[in-house]
Amino acid sequence: MSRLYIFYKLLLFTALLQLTVVCPSIHTAKAEARESKSLGSSDTWGCVLCTAVVATVSQLGQLHQIPAKDALGLFCSFFRSAEAVLCKTASLILLEGALQLIDEGRTPDKVCQIMKYCDTEECILFPPDKNDTLPLHKLRSAYRLDGRKLVDACRTFPTLCRPLFEDSAHDKDGDRFSTYPTKRGTDWRGRDCDDDDARVYPGRNSTDSQRDENCNGIYGVEESSKKTYEELWCSNSSPMGVIAVGDSATADFGIPLGYVSILDLSSEAVANIIPVLDNEIDWPMLSGLTGFANSTRYEPDVDGPMASVYSKLVELNRCNHRDYQNLGHNGARSGSILSILDSVARNRSESVKPAYVFFSMVGNDVCPRPQDAPTPLDYYHSLSEAVKKADSFLPPGSHVLIVSLVDARAAIGSIVNRIHPIGTLNSDVTYGNLYDYLNCLQVSPCWGWLNSNESVRNETWERASAMNAMISRVVDESTDLENIKVHALGDVIGEVVSSFEGPLWKLVNPVDGFHPSQIATALMGARVFAKMQDLGILPTENPFNGDIQRRFGDQGGY
Repeated sequence: MSRLYIFYKLLLFTALLQLTVVCPSIHTAKAEARESKSLGSSDTWGCVLCTAVVATVSQLGQLHQIPAKDALGLFCSFFRSAEAVLCKTASLILLEGALQLIDEGRTPDKVCQIMKYCDTEECILFPPDKNDTLPLHKLRSAYRLDGRKLVDACRTFPTLCRPLFEDSAHDKDGDRFSTYPTKRGTDWRGRDCDDDDARVYPGRNSTDSQRDENCNGIYGVEESSKKTYEELWCSNSSPMGVIAVGDSATADFGIPLGYVSILDLSSEAVANIIPVLDNEIDWPMLSGLTGFANSTRYEPDVDGPMASVYSKLVELNRCNHRDYQNLGHNGARSGSILSILDSVARNRSESVKPAYVFFSMVGNDVCPRPQDAPTPLDYYHSLSEAVKKADSFLPPGSHVLIVSLVDARAAIGSIVNRIHPIGTLNSDVTYGNLYDYLNCLQVSPCWGWLNSNESVRNETWERASAMNAMISRVVDESTDLENIKVHALGDVIGEVVSSFEGPLWKLVNPVDGFHPSQIATALMGARVFAKMQDLGILPTENPFNGDIQRRFGDQGGY
């Protein structure tokens, strides 16, 4: 896992194409890594990466009518000084021998086969050159690449081979809340207002007479009543937190278009690439469950509005400020929920407020081929055990809301024949071509949905429907739980797709061709909140919201 991630990190931008499709196998919960099959070897992913890199250099050269060496230099110049040096160094090591092949007009697939990154000749992304008929062994001999050995990136750059984070990388007091935005920090969980004291964190049920111990920005004593503002304005308002336990859609995974499309590639497009990588290419601060930020702050990386359950709960009750946790993991599925629940910072053994906890695993259970996928009974057991575990530690008054597996047939069908961004320059690669390429290499993170075969996608929905039928059983069997109430939310994404009045491809991330776009994510957030209203589980609006805003302003922001 780390080898592939660091290989990507070394080239900064160029490996982003592989993350278009490899995200579940790179960034995944520990439990999922243990329970699922590996999606291809590092050598196979080296093929995907090489193809992406060579395509980038080749297309830059074509666009600007310059040789490959200059195209590579132009690409690296888009980055800031430190990243530019890393880009040049890594490229010289990993692309040795490729530039001449690119200048001679060979396809990215053929270049990577000659360089031994790819060893399956029938698996190609780009249209083949019909005039390039020499066998590989003769081509390697002609270019003196017979004895070429592949580079182990982690051994070459060992300081970059570091693990990803389950909890915040910057958390001095160990309460799982941070003051640092990325690396599972405040973009993922509410900002800690005292990172030196583990007794101070968002979601605490405190009175805050002397200081803000629950970090919602409300503290102090009202002089005439001698009561704290928390007691006056919050204690009877039914404050609730939002906790999202889910997958990459929950975390709002999304590769910026400017990272992959040659026509959009520029210094501005990659200016924020380091924090994007530090957040695992997820945008939890814009997600449909825990989003809180203005999406215009992240242009041009993000295209679309932000609307979330959390942001609407704060509008309903300012006492909910900063009380959110996004525990979405790229690649997680129902079998991951138990493990992820261990990272929830909410335990009734402490004085904490109740919360809405979302189980939102919308796709990965049906991604493997049928023989490798969990069965409906497996799915039932995973949800049932997770619900019981949630009841064992959540405070009374909490709710667990289960989102169904998505029906992605219409969304995938709307883009499968469209041109993928990597093929924009020459209109030569469709999303279907990309799906077939990854499936041929046996590295697709979602064979069930990322498939050009409509029959396979229909069968995938049949499997998802069988699993979704288990949710009502879990809900029915949870009525006697002591501390939580369990609800089924249905196929929220599918409902957004069916009600959308524009072209459906706008609801799909343009780079990976699978995840919801930011437009879809905002619509999902609004729909989930509306469903919560229909269920009657939302408290009434806090009549003291105006008083809170007048006295405490933005309550410390985020």
